[in-house]
Amino acid sequence: MVLDAPAGAAPGAPAPPVSDAALALHRRALVFDAHADTLTEMTDRGYDLDAAPEGRHLDLDRCAGGVLDAQVFTCFVHPRHVGRGEGSGGVGPADRVRAMLATMDRQLARFPDRVVLCRSKGELAAARAGGRLAAVLAIEGGHALEDDLGHLEEFFGRGVRTMTLTWNNSNEWADGCGDAGRHGGLTARGREVVVAMEELGMVVDVSHVARTTFDDTLAIARRPLIASHSCARALREPARNLDDDQLKAIAATGGVACVNFYPVFLVSEGEATLEHVLDHLERFLALAGPEHVGLGADYDGIGVTPVDLPDVATLPRVTEGLLRRGHAPAVVEGVLGANLARVFEAVLPR
Repeated sequence: MVLDAPAGAAPGAPAPPVSDAALALHRRALVFDAHADTLTEMTDRGYDLDAAPEGRHLDLDRCAGGVLDAQVFTCFVHPRHVGRGEGSGGVGPADRVRAMLATMDRQLARFPDRVVLCRSKGELAAARAGGRLAAVLAIEGGHALEDDLGHLEEFFGRGVRTMTLTWNNSNEWADGCGDAGRHGGLTARGREVVVAMEELGMVVDVSHVARTTFDDTLAIARRPLIASHSCARALREPARNLDDDQLKAIAATGGVACVNFYPVFLVSEGEATLEHVLDHLERFLALAGPEHVGLGADYDGIGVTPVDLPDVATLPRVTEGLLRRGHAPAVVEGVLGANLARVFEAVLPR
């Protein structure tokens, strides 16, 4: 989720047509995106997955149009909920997560033939075989736990299978990338959270964390890590982006770094396009390697998109672009979702 984005999604722009070969590959691949904030939008605006309002990026019809097989739906907790501050409606972080989990429960009940929650090994493949969108639940911002490991276990029981340790804001046990930090990385409790996540069968997500938190997590993690929605700092400087050493380190865990579509993370000025997304994918591929790169578009969490990637229905354009740049079909399939699926299959419980 990005809060400083301009209002309104970018309009769609003309793009080269997707070739028959690219579309065939896209349909053959498992297409799996690592980050969407659609649950936040649905909870706040009161709509369901079949009827996204104008300007939103993801609904069931557009998922079908983009041949999207699996989506991580995140429960984003705005920092204002810490301390139940102004604009929070008196709702604390944990209750904010519970509200979004209730929104997902409603979708599962309304659309049982179109979407299914994936909680265990094998369920991603089963959802795809059954023609249903595979939904994976996430939390964005470890402050949602309210410094209580019991909440982590509760949310795991509700189906949450991945969590960013921080958002931009630091919390009681980990420093985020958007402030001065409080701890110099992970505290002892933060290390407990990482260990508990891995023991439960949750994927640890290092997008948004401070470099100190990244390094501390790397030192204790025993399972593959993901960065669900980040870009390459070599191409664009914000602290939210990953440097080359971080890309290599994520790959060394067996994990996956996923490229964000937010224009401010892609380009320093002007409109972002598919070509800029491809540039960041190229950097990830060069540093992390073809088995460790994925997509984390951040749809419904960004107020503006690349002009020719306005929503999930346009994802086949990424396939076309990667093939046009000379990448082998196996590499493209990995980026589209096979790499991310491998991580979840490795970490999720049986």
